[in-house]
Amino acid sequence: MYRIKSLSTLPLALSMLPASALAASFYYNQVGYDADQPISIIVKSESSLDGAEFKLMQNGNEVQKGTLSKGTNPDNWLNSGNFYTATLPKGVAAGTYKLQINENSQQQESGEFKVEEKALAKNTLASVLDYFYNDRAENPTIKEWDSNLHIYNSEERKDVHGGWDDASGDVSKYLSHLSYANYLNPQQIPLTTWALAFTAERIPALLSSTSTKAKTSDEAVYGADFLLRMLSKDDFFYMTVFDVWGAPFEKRELCAFTGSDGKKSADYQTAFREGGGMAIAALARASMLKVKGDSTSEQYLAGAERAYKHLSAKQSIGGNCEYCDDHKENIIDDYTALFAATELYAASKKEDYLADARKRAKHLAERVSTDGYFWSDDAKSRPFWHASDAGLPLIALVRFLEVESEVDLAACPDAVDCIPAYSEELLAAKKAVETHYNWLLSITNKVDNPFGYARQTYKTQGNIKDGFFIPHDNESNYWWQGEDARIASLAAASLYASRILEQDSSEGVNKYATDQLDWILGKNPYATCMMYKKGIKNPVIYDGQSEYDATLEGGIANGISGKNTDGSGIAWDDDGVQAVGFDPEKEAWNNWRWVEQWLPHSTWYLMALTVRYDEVKQKIPALPEIPEPIIEPADTSSKDTIVTPPGNEDDAIPTLTRALPQFNVNLHGRTLDISVNGRITGNVQIFDLQGKAVVSTKLTRSTMQIALPSNMNGIYLVKVGKFGIKKIAVK
Repeated sequence: MYRIKSLSTLPLALSMLPASALAASFYYNQVGYDADQPISIIVKSESSLDGAEFKLMQNGNEVQKGTLSKGTNPDNWLNSGNFYTATLPKGVAAGTYKLQINENSQQQESGEFKVEEKALAKNTLASVLDYFYNDRAENPTIKEWDSNLHIYNSEERKDVHGGWDDASGDVSKYLSHLSYANYLNPQQIPLTTWALAFTAERIPALLSSTSTKAKTSDEAVYGADFLLRMLSKDDFFYMTVFDVWGAPFEKRELCAFTGSDGKKSADYQTAFREGGGMAIAALARASMLKVKGDSTSEQYLAGAERAYKHLSAKQSIGGNCEYCDDHKENIIDDYTALFAATELYAASKKEDYLADARKRAKHLAERVSTDGYFWSDDAKSRPFWHASDAGLPLIALVRFLEVESEVDLAACPDAVDCIPAYSEELLAAKKAVETHYNWLLSITNKVDNPFGYARQTYKTQGNIKDGFFIPHDNESNYWWQGEDARIASLAAASLYASRILEQDSSEGVNKYATDQLDWILGKNPYATCMMYKKGIKNPVIYDGQSEYDATLEGGIANGISGKNTDGSGIAWDDDGVQAVGFDPEKEAWNNWRWVEQWLPHSTWYLMALTVRYDEVKQKIPALPEIPEPIIEPADTSSKDTIVTPPGNEDDAIPTLTRALPQFNVNLHGRTLDISVNGRITGNVQIFDLQGKAVVSTKLTRSTMQIALPSNMNGIYLVKVGKFGIKKIAVK
């Protein structure tokens, strides 16, 4: 993905476009469609085909028919003609098909495409998992150097062998990079380690039926072993193993770097956003696999705890960030620190980690704008957009909701008489998930968008705008590329969030996620399957500095980008080098922006498959609906309150006396806010006027929120521990 100046240009397949320039072109998923997911094919034509009939053909016979959508050409893609969508009805049987249309009285047919049960798992899962195994940094020369690697501007050396090569043209290894730009940090090897551990836990049956070179859990601890080696004796992680994209291996060092020329520095200590947070999360998650690599589960967790303690002393919400280049936290610190604290609690069950996770979740939730996108900075001047990890804030919040809701349910085992007192932070996180999730789908669908490509909000040239592709003029001053990781991350995030929002069967989210995966697998305006050795047409090979074949089966190319500096237009290797002003003779290497494979692409694609085929999603407990904050006032006709006489604290209905000042209850819709001033002890109980307890849960915090059942209406009595009882009116 970087400035590599050696390149192989061997194409893999001939173009799938018809010979006649006037004939219709067809764009479809070249690997296969899952039978239970939305299926669409795009037709491009210079002719008007609005509402024209299409036929689904099998073995020369018509199976079904339908009509094409209205033709559109978003942002003048490919300059002329319109794109039309053929949406197949649900329930298409497994088989091999073609799409047939009539254009200018001539019959036109697409190439063959397949519909299968779990088509993506069957045709790509093993290849993607083998990609990680084959991408291991096991080149003998590199491994020898990395086993005794020089630390920049130091006499020290360190064993940091292992991990995965970053890209097909770059054998450096990154926890993250672009730190000098502050808002663009991708999560690289730590994210891959975490995703592999997540996959091992979530689709075990599917993995057991998939033949791969290494078990997924073994590959995860292989990554965890490398992360432990990157942990210094002073408990910070080194950021990168870097050789300036092809310099002699003796220039390979532990360092940080800036800019397109790779200027090295000793700022190699990772902040949460610079790979530290995800490395902690990955080690904690790997420890729960109970699989031994070069280290043990106990050592993975101990390393994660050491690093978390160190980083928590170096940065905080609203405080200084010692390792950050601008010394200020931003959204990437929030979601990576949230991951770290959440996974540490899941692995250790230590309450301090849960408390930290709650603070981070609340702070991240507060970054959601009124429109639904996240703000990157505390000043709320820069929207969050990201070329590879756009779905990561949502996934961090959903993972927190999984863990936190299990905590709340564990305190309330009786599902009949006990309603969990969900924490304020959980309710805020769920509201943020809901708002951002709805925005993701709405912003993508509010413009002509036949391919369903995930749109975003970003800042360019001083203005906030919506668009398809990230701007070239960003804080890095050089880094932009195709966005296959970004759209795969959003596919994963939207599906994962739908579990919490109980919208698993929503056609909207299934179409949104499917459109992103289809784009990667060939249903895009260049009819190119970005996964090597899959589909009909692949990108050219890009091996860069490697001494061996580094373009690997299951690896995914960077993909399609915007054409112009503000992200508008569209560009790809077929036309991109010239389209964006590069000299194709002198700067042909610049096509890394489109064709080079990069570790996060396959990582995010794997995550999208894992969430689609999730086998343990039933473990996600149902969460309460979050009502709009319409205040329903309590009955204030009497200032009397009910308190319990001494010795009868657990009795249902105590006697009347004057109000006590030590606690308050307020009703917002069907959410009851409780605050107390004193020792936290006892239970919260809600009684109807006949003395029957309709809600009962433990008082665990000085401020709590309780979601009331939908069938509650009328006057009720709220008893809060030994503090007393108040009346509420539920409408």
